[in-house]
Amino acid sequence: PPTVVPASSLNVRFDSRTMNLSWDCQENTTFSRCFLTDKKNRVVEPRLNNNECSCTFREICLHGGVTFEVHVNTSQRGFQQKLLYLNSGREGTAAQNFSCFIYNVDFMNCTWARGPTAPRDVQYFLYIQNSKRRREIRCPYYMQDSGTHVGCHLDNLSGLTSRNYFLVNGTSREIGIQFFDSLLDTKKIERFNPPGNVTVHCNTTHCIVRWK
Repeated sequence: PPTVVPASSLNVRFDSRTMNLSWDCQENTTFSRCFLTDKKNRVVEPRLNNNECSCTFREICLHGGVTFEVHVNTSQRGFQQKLLYLNSGREGTAAQNFSCFIYNVDFMNCTWARGPTAPRDVQYFLYIQNSKRRREIRCPYYMQDSGTHVGCHLDNLSGLTSRNYFLVNGTSREIGIQFFDSLLDTKKIERFNPPGNVTVHCNTTHCIVRWK
């Protein structure tokens, strides 16, 4: 079997914006594998060809912290490296109670609460990416509470797909602020308006209900 060499040989790196994990290519590669493990020991492993030196993860959340791992075999030796991805910042500073709902087809509101240990000067920002991660939407209209962003209104949902990635990060001059991320299905968060002009006509045997 190939001899396993020190982890630094692969130079594994991760781009959280594109969810792309990459490493230094090795000559005469015969086998490659990349995967992540979350805090609940769930494993996510994208498909990967032997000649590829990167992999992209879909539909994952990172705020709980994950461990990435890359295994590469060449005709001469084997390489392995782990990369720990942590949610840096003080515990309890991330946005909490995050939720979104779509109404009147074209509008969406998202709301969240300030983290319990967040300092007074904390400011939160919302970013949205569709499932293909080819476009990032920044919140155009924030809702505020004492100057802190605690919600977002969008009146153009053309950039969204059926499933989307939501990221709320934060800034402060005092301490590091943790981020919160979530995956939401637009069909599950859409609220429909009740029907209008409801009329009911009954006789001795049945009723007819009409609405518009």
